[in-house]
Amino acid sequence: MELIVGLLAGSAAGIFLTFLYLKKQQNSTGGQSLENRESTFEVSSLIKALPNIVIWLDTENRVKFASEVALSLNIVRDEKIQIDAIENIVFMVRKSNTTIYEDVKAKRPLGISRLSLTIWAMRLGRGEVLIWAQDNSQIGRVEIVRRDFVANISHELKTPVGALSLIAEAIEEANEDVDVVKKFAKRIGPETKRLTNVIRDIIDLSQVQSDDPLASASVVDVDRALGDAVDAAQLLADLHAIGITQIKDPTARIVGDYQQLVMAARNLLTNAITFSPPSSRITVGVKAVGGVVEITVSDQGIGITLEEQSRVFERFYRVDPARSRATGGTGLGLAIVKNVCENHGGEVSLWSVPGQGSTFTMKLPQYESEITVEEQEKSRT
Repeated sequence: MELIVGLLAGSAAGIFLTFLYLKKQQNSTGGQSLENRESTFEVSSLIKALPNIVIWLDTENRVKFASEVALSLNIVRDEKIQIDAIENIVFMVRKSNTTIYEDVKAKRPLGISRLSLTIWAMRLGRGEVLIWAQDNSQIGRVEIVRRDFVANISHELKTPVGALSLIAEAIEEANEDVDVVKKFAKRIGPETKRLTNVIRDIIDLSQVQSDDPLASASVVDVDRALGDAVDAAQLLADLHAIGITQIKDPTARIVGDYQQLVMAARNLLTNAITFSPPSSRITVGVKAVGGVVEITVSDQGIGITLEEQSRVFERFYRVDPARSRATGGTGLGLAIVKNVCENHGGEVSLWSVPGQGSTFTMKLPQYESEITVEEQEKSRT
């Protein structure tokens, strides 16, 4: 409760200060703040730097300025608001000429996750509207992660820990039999690797479930991130005699967390390598189309049946448990991919045919740099 109160108080203060600043700019230019280039630049810089969802609409409901968070969540695209509930609030503000405070739950545009927003909307001079929104999804997510983390540990760590305990007992009982000791000692390495993989993946999953990549977002060069993921998976690919081809698109950029994107791509590559035959090839491709960045990882592996395709993104689900045990797979890799995509307002899908291979596709909102008022006006004339 203290956390929630603190967040609401901080946002309310931010709204108040922003409102005073905008009014000051309007008063200093006789109500024509947007016609003053210096004032426009200051307002643009202020809104862009704010850590919350901030949108400034003109009298015709066109978006003049929007914060990076509003753009990265795809709430704003093509100078328009993409969530009907927010548009309804704007309509009510104009109609009543009063400030509106409201909680809204809506589907994240281009994604399958939902946003829990606290929205303030107020009417400025000349009929313009300022919207300030805070995404409260993170608050509920933290508690879910706590519960999941405990469940994940109890579910997965007991197997390798139990195996190591039995090996230790067997070695102690057979301490005079060199051959038996060697036999059990060889099992320590694989079980330790498995334990390490489980711990790593649980930490990664907990991190992507609890961290909001948009809280410290940056523009991500997707080609570079995929290149780092390929480098991280190259040794494993070489051990399996599998080639990796990367297809690039220099226009593909997103707003989010660079390391999370690398993590998701690396997990897809590791999964593809694990289920592909030697001397086969994996293709990593990216393209930006219609405001969406599509990242694909295609393999020539064993494929996945239609019945199993709906479950592969579940935590700890393994298509081939025996192969997963042999390779140290944890069943968490694809769950991590799914969470990374949802964190960035996107989604992941799968196409697969048994015996022919699989293609995993991540779809993420493409980054669009903010267009200045002058550039917008030039494009209209």
